[in-house]
Amino acid sequence: MNKIDKYISSSVLWSFLIVSLVLLGLDFTITFIEQIKKVNESYTIQSLLQVMTLRLPGKFAEYIPIASLIGTLIGLGSLASTSELTVMRAAGMPIWRIGLSACQPILFISLLGIGISEFVAPAAEQKANLITKVEDQKNGEFSLSGGVWLKADNNFVYIDAADSEGKLYGVQIFSPNDQQLSHIITAESAQHIEDSTWQLNSVMETTFYPDHIDSKSLIQNTWTINIQPEHLFLASQDPEALSLSQLVSYQKYLSLQKLDSSQYELQFWMTALRPLASLALVLVALSSVFGPLRSSTMGGRIFSGVLIGIAFQNGLNLFGRMSVAVDFPPIFGVSIPILICFLAGVILIRRRG
Repeated sequence: MNKIDKYISSSVLWSFLIVSLVLLGLDFTITFIEQIKKVNESYTIQSLLQVMTLRLPGKFAEYIPIASLIGTLIGLGSLASTSELTVMRAAGMPIWRIGLSACQPILFISLLGIGISEFVAPAAEQKANLITKVEDQKNGEFSLSGGVWLKADNNFVYIDAADSEGKLYGVQIFSPNDQQLSHIITAESAQHIEDSTWQLNSVMETTFYPDHIDSKSLIQNTWTINIQPEHLFLASQDPEALSLSQLVSYQKYLSLQKLDSSQYELQFWMTALRPLASLALVLVALSSVFGPLRSSTMGGRIFSGVLIGIAFQNGLNLFGRMSVAVDFPPIFGVSIPILICFLAGVILIRRRG
Protein backbone atom coordinates (compact mmCIF):
# COMPACT_ATOMS: atom_id res chain seq x y z
CA MET A 1 0.00 0.00 0.00
CA ASN A 2 2.87 2.42 0.67
CA LYS A 3 3.90 2.36 -3.00
CA ILE A 4 0.32 3.02 -4.07
CA ASP A 5 0.02 5.88 -1.56
CA LYS A 6 3.23 7.44 -2.90
CA TYR A 7 2.04 6.93 -6.46
CA ILE A 8 -1.25 8.76 -5.80
CA SER A 9 0.50 11.53 -3.84
CA SER A 10 3.10 12.11 -6.56
CA SER A 11 0.39 12.25 -9.24
CA VAL A 12 -1.54 14.88 -7.29
CA LEU A 13 1.64 16.80 -6.39
CA TRP A 14 2.91 17.08 -9.96
CA SER A 15 -0.53 18.10 -11.18
CA PHE A 16 -0.68 20.75 -8.44
CA LEU A 17 2.72 22.16 -9.42
CA ILE A 18 1.78 22.32 -13.10
CA VAL A 19 -1.53 24.05 -12.32
CA SER A 20 0.25 26.51 -10.01
CA LEU A 21 2.75 27.41 -12.73
CA VAL A 22 -0.06 27.91 -15.24
CA LEU A 23 -2.06 30.11 -12.85
CA LEU A 24 0.99 32.19 -11.91
CA GLY A 25 1.98 32.49 -15.56
CA LEU A 26 -1.49 33.68 -16.58
CA ASP A 27 -1.63 36.12 -13.66
CA PHE A 28 1.86 37.45 -14.49
CA THR A 29 1.01 37.91 -18.17
CA ILE A 30 -2.33 39.62 -17.56
CA THR A 31 -0.86 41.91 -14.90
CA PHE A 32 2.06 42.79 -17.18
CA ILE A 33 -0.30 43.75 -20.00
CA GLU A 34 -2.39 45.89 -17.60
CA GLN A 35 0.60 47.61 -15.98
CA ILE A 36 2.79 48.16 -19.05
CA LYS A 37 1.04 51.49 -19.68
CA LYS A 38 2.58 52.85 -16.46
CA VAL A 39 6.13 52.42 -17.75
CA ASN A 40 7.99 55.69 -18.32
CA GLU A 41 11.48 57.14 -17.92
CA SER A 42 11.54 56.74 -14.13
CA TYR A 43 9.29 53.67 -13.77
CA THR A 44 11.15 51.44 -16.20
CA ILE A 45 10.28 47.99 -17.49
CA GLN A 46 12.86 46.62 -15.03
CA SER A 47 11.02 48.26 -12.12
CA LEU A 48 7.72 46.80 -13.30
CA LEU A 49 9.20 43.30 -13.60
CA GLN A 50 10.80 43.66 -10.16
CA VAL A 51 7.46 44.64 -8.58
CA MET A 52 5.63 41.78 -10.29
CA THR A 53 8.31 39.27 -9.28
CA LEU A 54 8.17 40.43 -5.65
CA ARG A 55 4.43 39.77 -5.63
CA LEU A 56 4.74 36.19 -6.90
CA PRO A 57 5.17 34.55 -3.44
CA GLY A 58 1.93 36.12 -2.22
CA LYS A 59 0.14 35.10 -5.41
CA PHE A 60 1.35 31.51 -5.00
CA ALA A 61 0.08 31.31 -1.41
CA GLU A 62 -3.25 32.80 -2.52
CA TYR A 63 -3.69 30.31 -5.36
CA ILE A 64 -2.96 27.19 -3.26
CA PRO A 65 -6.64 26.28 -2.57
CA ILE A 66 -7.69 26.65 -6.22
CA ALA A 67 -4.57 24.86 -7.48
CA SER A 68 -5.25 22.06 -4.96
CA LEU A 69 -8.74 21.58 -6.37
CA ILE A 70 -7.75 21.57 -10.04
CA GLY A 71 -4.54 19.63 -9.37
CA THR A 72 -6.46 16.87 -7.57
CA LEU A 73 -9.03 16.70 -10.35
CA ILE A 74 -6.26 16.35 -12.95
CA GLY A 75 -4.08 13.98 -10.89
CA LEU A 76 -6.83 11.59 -9.86
CA GLY A 77 -8.64 12.10 -13.14
CA SER A 78 -5.63 10.87 -15.10
CA LEU A 79 -5.57 7.75 -12.90
CA ALA A 80 -9.29 7.26 -13.49
CA SER A 81 -8.86 7.65 -17.27
CA THR A 82 -6.36 4.78 -17.33
CA SER A 83 -8.61 2.66 -15.05
CA GLU A 84 -5.92 2.67 -12.34
CA LEU A 85 -8.40 3.93 -9.75
CA THR A 86 -10.77 1.16 -10.77
CA VAL A 87 -8.05 -1.44 -10.20
CA MET A 88 -7.25 0.09 -6.80
CA ARG A 89 -10.89 -0.03 -5.79
CA ALA A 90 -11.20 -3.61 -7.05
CA ALA A 91 -8.16 -4.56 -4.96
CA GLY A 92 -10.05 -3.40 -1.87
CA MET A 93 -8.59 0.07 -1.43
CA PRO A 94 -11.31 2.29 0.09
CA ILE A 95 -12.04 5.78 -1.20
CA TRP A 96 -10.99 7.35 2.10
CA ARG A 97 -7.53 5.80 1.70
CA ILE A 98 -7.19 7.27 -1.78
CA GLY A 99 -8.38 10.61 -0.41
CA LEU A 100 -5.85 10.45 2.42
CA SER A 101 -3.05 9.84 -0.06
CA ALA A 102 -4.23 12.81 -2.15
CA CYS A 103 -4.47 15.08 0.90
CA GLN A 104 -0.94 14.47 2.14
CA PRO A 105 0.95 16.59 -0.45
CA ILE A 106 -1.76 19.25 -0.38
CA LEU A 107 -1.52 19.53 3.41
CA PHE A 108 2.26 19.88 3.21
CA ILE A 109 2.04 22.57 0.52
CA SER A 110 -0.72 24.40 2.44
CA LEU A 111 1.44 24.54 5.56
CA LEU A 112 4.32 25.71 3.38
CA GLY A 113 1.98 28.40 2.07
CA ILE A 114 1.31 29.57 5.64
CA GLY A 115 5.06 29.90 6.13
CA ILE A 116 5.32 31.91 2.91
CA SER A 117 2.43 34.13 4.02
CA GLU A 118 4.18 34.77 7.34
CA PHE A 119 7.84 35.16 6.43
CA VAL A 120 8.27 35.70 2.69
CA ALA A 121 5.24 37.24 0.97
CA PRO A 122 4.64 40.20 3.37
CA ALA A 123 8.20 41.52 3.11
CA ALA A 124 8.21 41.10 -0.67
CA GLU A 125 4.73 42.66 -1.08
CA GLN A 126 5.64 45.60 1.16
CA LYS A 127 8.82 46.23 -0.82
CA ALA A 128 6.86 46.09 -4.08
CA ASN A 129 4.30 48.59 -2.76
CA LEU A 130 7.10 50.87 -1.58
CA ILE A 131 8.77 50.83 -5.00
CA THR A 132 5.46 51.74 -6.64
CA LYS A 133 4.75 54.57 -4.20
CA VAL A 134 8.24 56.07 -4.48
CA GLU A 135 8.05 55.99 -8.27
CA ASP A 136 4.68 57.78 -8.12
CA GLN A 137 6.29 60.54 -6.05
CA LYS A 138 9.12 60.88 -8.58
CA ASN A 139 6.49 61.37 -11.27
CA GLY A 140 4.83 64.10 -9.21
CA GLU A 141 1.80 61.99 -8.37
CA PHE A 142 1.39 63.29 -4.82
CA SER A 143 -2.14 62.00 -4.36
CA LEU A 144 -4.44 61.72 -1.37
CA SER A 145 -5.50 58.12 -1.98
CA GLY A 146 -3.91 54.72 -1.69
CA GLY A 147 -2.16 55.50 1.60
CA VAL A 148 -3.44 56.01 5.13
CA TRP A 149 -5.20 58.87 6.93
CA LEU A 150 -4.62 59.49 10.64
CA LYS A 151 -5.84 62.00 13.18
CA ALA A 152 -3.19 62.97 15.72
CA ASP A 153 -2.83 66.01 17.99
CA ASN A 154 -5.82 67.72 16.30
CA ASN A 155 -4.11 67.38 12.92
CA PHE A 156 -5.10 65.23 9.95
CA VAL A 157 -2.14 63.32 8.53
CA TYR A 158 -1.85 61.50 5.22
CA ILE A 159 1.02 59.04 4.68
CA ASP A 160 1.52 57.66 1.20
CA ALA A 161 3.87 54.80 2.16
CA ALA A 162 6.18 53.55 4.92
CA ASP A 163 8.91 50.97 5.36
CA SER A 164 9.71 48.67 8.26
CA GLU A 165 12.73 50.78 9.28
CA GLY A 166 10.59 53.70 10.41
CA LYS A 167 10.78 55.89 7.29
CA LEU A 168 7.65 57.52 5.87
CA TYR A 169 7.11 58.69 2.29
CA GLY A 170 4.72 61.32 0.98
CA VAL A 171 3.67 62.94 4.28
CA GLN A 172 0.99 65.65 4.33
CA ILE A 173 -0.14 67.30 7.55
CA PHE A 174 -3.35 69.35 7.60
CA SER A 175 -3.90 71.66 10.59
CA PRO A 176 -7.45 73.03 10.93
CA ASN A 177 -8.57 76.08 12.88
CA ASP A 178 -12.21 75.58 13.83
CA GLN A 179 -13.86 74.84 10.46
CA GLN A 180 -11.11 76.30 8.30
CA LEU A 181 -7.77 74.98 7.11
CA SER A 182 -4.94 77.04 8.59
CA HIS A 183 -1.74 75.16 7.81
CA ILE A 184 -0.42 72.45 5.47
CA ILE A 185 2.95 70.76 5.70
CA THR A 186 4.10 68.55 2.83
CA ALA A 187 7.26 66.43 3.04
CA GLU A 188 8.78 63.94 0.65
CA SER A 189 9.85 61.73 3.56
CA ALA A 190 10.06 61.53 7.34
CA GLN A 191 12.55 59.63 9.50
CA HIS A 192 11.89 58.58 13.09
CA ILE A 193 14.48 60.00 15.51
CA GLU A 194 13.34 59.08 19.01
CA ASP A 195 10.15 58.74 21.06
CA SER A 196 7.55 60.97 19.35
CA THR A 197 10.01 63.05 17.33
CA TRP A 198 10.35 62.78 13.56
CA GLN A 199 12.50 64.58 11.03
CA LEU A 200 10.73 65.85 7.90
CA ASN A 201 12.76 66.09 4.67
CA SER A 202 12.18 68.33 1.63
CA VAL A 203 9.44 70.27 3.37
CA MET A 204 6.92 72.71 1.95
CA GLU A 205 4.92 74.72 4.53
CA THR A 206 1.80 76.61 3.49
CA THR A 207 -0.03 78.95 5.88
CA PHE A 208 -3.47 80.37 5.12
CA TYR A 209 -4.19 83.91 6.33
CA PRO A 210 -7.45 85.85 5.90
CA ASP A 211 -5.98 88.00 3.13
CA HIS A 212 -3.10 85.98 1.69
CA ILE A 213 -1.26 82.64 1.56
CA ASP A 214 2.34 82.22 2.67
CA SER A 215 4.54 79.33 1.47
CA LYS A 216 8.12 78.44 2.27
CA SER A 217 10.47 75.54 1.58
CA LEU A 218 12.71 73.89 4.14
CA ILE A 219 15.35 71.21 3.74
CA GLN A 220 14.41 69.67 7.09
CA ASN A 221 11.98 70.30 9.93
CA THR A 222 10.96 68.60 13.18
CA TRP A 223 7.58 66.94 13.59
CA THR A 224 6.07 65.60 16.81
CA ILE A 225 3.34 62.95 16.74
CA ASN A 226 2.22 60.59 19.51
CA ILE A 227 2.17 57.39 17.42
CA GLN A 228 4.81 54.68 17.35
CA PRO A 229 6.62 54.08 14.02
CA GLU A 230 5.64 50.41 13.87
CA HIS A 231 1.97 51.39 14.06
CA LEU A 232 2.44 53.97 11.31
CA PHE A 233 4.10 51.30 9.18
CA LEU A 234 1.29 48.79 9.71
CA ALA A 235 -1.38 51.45 9.14
CA SER A 236 0.16 52.34 5.77
CA GLN A 237 -0.12 48.74 4.50
CA ASP A 238 -3.12 46.99 3.00
CA PRO A 239 -4.30 44.05 5.15
CA GLU A 240 -3.34 41.67 2.31
CA ALA A 241 0.31 42.81 2.59
CA LEU A 242 0.67 41.96 6.30
CA SER A 243 1.81 38.72 7.90
CA LEU A 244 -0.31 36.85 10.42
CA SER A 245 1.73 38.20 13.34
CA GLN A 246 1.49 41.76 12.00
CA LEU A 247 -2.27 41.39 11.58
CA VAL A 248 -2.61 40.25 15.20
CA SER A 249 -0.36 43.08 16.45
CA TYR A 250 -2.29 45.77 14.59
CA GLN A 251 -5.65 44.30 15.63
CA LYS A 252 -4.58 44.68 19.28
CA TYR A 253 -3.49 48.27 18.68
CA LEU A 254 -6.78 49.18 16.99
CA SER A 255 -8.76 47.52 19.78
CA LEU A 256 -6.87 49.53 22.39
CA GLN A 257 -7.67 52.69 20.41
CA LYS A 258 -11.32 51.55 20.17
CA LEU A 259 -11.11 51.54 16.37
CA ASP A 260 -12.58 49.08 13.88
CA SER A 261 -10.22 46.14 13.23
CA SER A 262 -12.64 43.89 11.32
CA GLN A 263 -10.80 44.20 7.98
CA TYR A 264 -7.57 42.99 9.56
CA GLU A 265 -9.35 40.23 11.43
CA LEU A 266 -11.02 39.10 8.19
CA GLN A 267 -7.68 38.95 6.37
CA PHE A 268 -6.14 37.02 9.28
CA TRP A 269 -8.74 34.27 9.09
CA MET A 270 -8.72 34.14 5.28
CA THR A 271 -4.97 33.48 5.43
CA ALA A 272 -4.94 31.22 8.49
CA LEU A 273 -7.73 28.95 7.20
CA ARG A 274 -6.22 28.37 3.74
CA PRO A 275 -5.00 24.85 4.66
CA LEU A 276 -8.54 23.87 5.68
CA ALA A 277 -9.91 25.44 2.50
CA SER A 278 -7.43 23.43 0.43
CA LEU A 279 -8.38 20.16 2.13
CA ALA A 280 -12.09 20.93 1.72
CA LEU A 281 -11.63 21.49 -2.00
CA VAL A 282 -9.62 18.26 -2.28
CA LEU A 283 -12.62 16.40 -0.81
CA VAL A 284 -14.87 18.04 -3.38
CA ALA A 285 -12.47 17.02 -6.15
CA LEU A 286 -12.29 13.46 -4.81
CA SER A 287 -16.07 13.12 -4.71
CA SER A 288 -16.28 14.49 -8.28
CA VAL A 289 -13.67 12.10 -9.67
CA PHE A 290 -15.59 9.11 -8.29
CA GLY A 291 -18.90 10.68 -9.24
CA PRO A 292 -20.06 12.89 -12.11
CA LEU A 293 -16.55 13.46 -13.56
CA ARG A 294 -15.52 9.78 -13.62
CA SER A 295 -15.84 9.49 -17.40
CA SER A 296 -15.21 13.14 -18.21
CA THR A 297 -12.35 14.32 -20.42
CA MET A 298 -9.34 16.18 -19.05
CA GLY A 299 -10.66 19.43 -20.47
CA GLY A 300 -14.00 18.84 -18.79
CA ARG A 301 -12.32 18.23 -15.43
CA ILE A 302 -10.25 21.41 -15.73
CA PHE A 303 -13.31 23.43 -16.72
CA SER A 304 -15.30 21.99 -13.81
CA GLY A 305 -12.43 22.73 -11.42
CA VAL A 306 -12.24 26.34 -12.59
CA LEU A 307 -16.00 26.79 -12.11
CA ILE A 308 -15.96 25.23 -8.63
CA GLY A 309 -12.89 27.29 -7.69
CA ILE A 310 -14.47 30.54 -8.85
CA ALA A 311 -17.69 29.72 -6.98
CA PHE A 312 -15.73 28.91 -3.82
CA GLN A 313 -13.61 32.07 -4.00
CA ASN A 314 -16.65 34.26 -4.64
CA GLY A 315 -18.47 32.61 -1.73
CA LEU A 316 -15.45 33.17 0.51
CA ASN A 317 -15.31 36.86 -0.42
CA LEU A 318 -19.09 37.26 -0.17
CA PHE A 319 -19.53 35.70 3.27
CA GLY A 320 -16.34 37.33 4.55
CA ARG A 321 -17.37 40.83 3.47
CA MET A 322 -20.93 40.28 4.68
CA SER A 323 -19.65 39.32 8.14
CA VAL A 324 -17.76 42.63 8.31
CA ALA A 325 -20.76 44.60 7.02
CA VAL A 326 -23.21 43.14 9.57
CA ASP A 327 -20.68 43.23 12.45
CA PHE A 328 -20.45 39.44 12.66
CA PRO A 329 -17.22 37.63 13.69
CA PRO A 330 -15.20 37.25 10.44
CA ILE A 331 -14.09 33.73 11.39
CA PHE A 332 -17.67 32.52 10.88
CA GLY A 333 -17.98 34.27 7.52
CA VAL A 334 -14.76 32.66 6.28
CA SER A 335 -15.66 29.25 7.74
CA ILE A 336 -19.09 28.95 6.08
CA PRO A 337 -17.88 28.22 2.49
CA ILE A 338 -15.18 25.88 3.85
CA LEU A 339 -17.72 23.93 5.92
CA ILE A 340 -20.09 23.71 2.96
CA CYS A 341 -17.31 22.18 0.84
CA PHE A 342 -16.34 19.78 3.64
CA LEU A 343 -19.91 18.59 4.13
CA ALA A 344 -20.60 18.31 0.40
CA GLY A 345 -17.39 16.34 -0.13
CA VAL A 346 -17.97 13.97 2.79
CA ILE A 347 -21.62 13.31 1.86
CA LEU A 348 -20.79 12.61 -1.80
CA ILE A 349 -17.83 10.37 -0.91
CA ARG A 350 -19.97 8.32 1.49
CA ARG A 351 -22.55 7.83 -1.26
CA ARG A 352 -19.85 6.63 -3.65
CA GLY A 353 -18.05 4.43 -1.13
